Amino acid sequence: MKKVFFSAAALMCGTMMFAQSNNSSVNSVGNNNTSAVSQVGLTNDSDVDQVGDDNDSSVDQDGTSNLSEVRQASGYGPLRNRNNSVVEQDGTANNSFVWQDGDDNVSSIDQDGTNNDSYVDQWGDFNDNEVIQNGDNNDSDVYQGYNGDNHVSTVNQQGDDNGSYVWQDGDSNISDVDQGGDRNDSSVDQDGNNNISDVLQGFAGDDNVSVVDQDGDNNNSNVDQWGNFNDSYVKQDGNNNDSDVFQGYPGDYNTSDVDQIGDDNTSYVSQDGGNNTSDVDQDGNLNDSNVNQDGFFNSSAVFQTGNSNLSTTDQIGNANGSSQIQTGNDNESYVSQIGNNNGSFVAQVGDLNDSDVDQVGNLNNSSVAQNGDNNSSDVDQLGNSNGSSVAQAGNDNTSIVAQTGDANTSTVAQSGDLHLSTVTQNGMSNISNVTQAGFSHTSDVFQDGNANNSIVTQTGTTHTSDVDQIGNGNTSTVTQSN
Repeated sequence: MKKVFFSAAALMCGTMMFAQSNNSSVNSVGNNNTSAVSQVGLTNDSDVDQVGDDNDSSVDQDGTSNLSEVRQASGYGPLRNRNNSVVEQDGTANNSFVWQDGDDNVSSIDQDGTNNDSYVDQWGDFNDNEVIQNGDNNDSDVYQGYNGDNHVSTVNQQGDDNGSYVWQDGDSNISDVDQGGDRNDSSVDQDGNNNISDVLQGFAGDDNVSVVDQDGDNNNSNVDQWGNFNDSYVKQDGNNNDSDVFQGYPGDYNTSDVDQIGDDNTSYVSQDGGNNTSDVDQDGNLNDSNVNQDGFFNSSAVFQTGNSNLSTTDQIGNANGSSQIQTGNDNESYVSQIGNNNGSFVAQVGDLNDSDVDQVGNLNNSSVAQNGDNNSSDVDQLGNSNGSSVAQAGNDNTSIVAQTGDANTSTVAQSGDLHLSTVTQNGMSNISNVTQAGFSHTSDVFQDGNANNSIVTQTGTTHTSDVDQIGNGNTSTVTQSN
């Protein structure tokens, strides 16, 4: 530490010496407060204010033009006790501000580099904060405990131009943010009690964005993003919700949007590859969504409204698209796509409906629409360019479609109750159309060959139809009514 002696020689170069001096101000009011300030370098500034008892502050600045301000005191009167603050800054033009307005709060700031900024504002009691920033132009803002206690926040940023924002209000919330690489951005907002957020991004890439917003109690969010330009948005409003997002192992430009409103909802999203998109919206209670994407340009959308709905999407390949909409209670939908350019649409409205779609190959398309209760649809497509459409309106209807080969087409329309339709197509360019209206019809269509055509129409009650076409170019029309 250079000492300035006001001798005649010193006065001649006073302007230069003043420009290089460090400044420190310590103000302690109360009992048993401790403050230690060490500054090595040029033009560093430190300001410590402690009002209360048993507070402890340590500031260590090594470099040039670093600024540290520690305030362990109340802005409106009461004494604040047993707070602890540690600030270490190495480098140039780093800024740290710590304000602890409560009792038994702990804050640790460690910044190494240039132009890093850290702002910590802790209200309430027993809050704990740690910020580590290594690199240049990183920014961290932490706000905890405006209406509660026992929050924990950890921010670790390694790289340049990263930004982290953490807001925790309520009791016993936990936030952990780890960012490596450059230009990553994380925002965490938790209002309520016992919420947990874990964000890990950019250790194998840059320009990732994560936004987590949790309102309620006992919500959990986990976001892992590797690669470049991945975006994740998680909003959970309610209690006991859980969201897991994994993107870019490896890959770039993946996007995930999870929105859960209600209680006990669960969402899992895993995206490997690039340019994949997932959108999950769950409104109700005890809903469960699982999305797995491996490849490029895959798209998945899940919308569940009601209670105890289950949705699973598995996409392996490129440019596959899946949409699942479930409104009601206890509905289940499963979509598996292996290959390229497959499309699946599932809409279930009512209760206890079940849909299973399996697509293996390329350019297959499936559409399932169920309106009512206890309907079941099973679609299996193995090959290329197969098309299946299933529409069920009523209760307790069952449709089974199995397509093996290329360019087969199946259409099933069921209105009423207790219908059963089975369609099996082996070969190429087979066409089957089944229409059931009324009550308790049964239709079985089997096509083995190429370019076969079958039409079955059933109206009234309790009709049974069995069509077998083996060979090529066969045509069958069945009409049953009463």
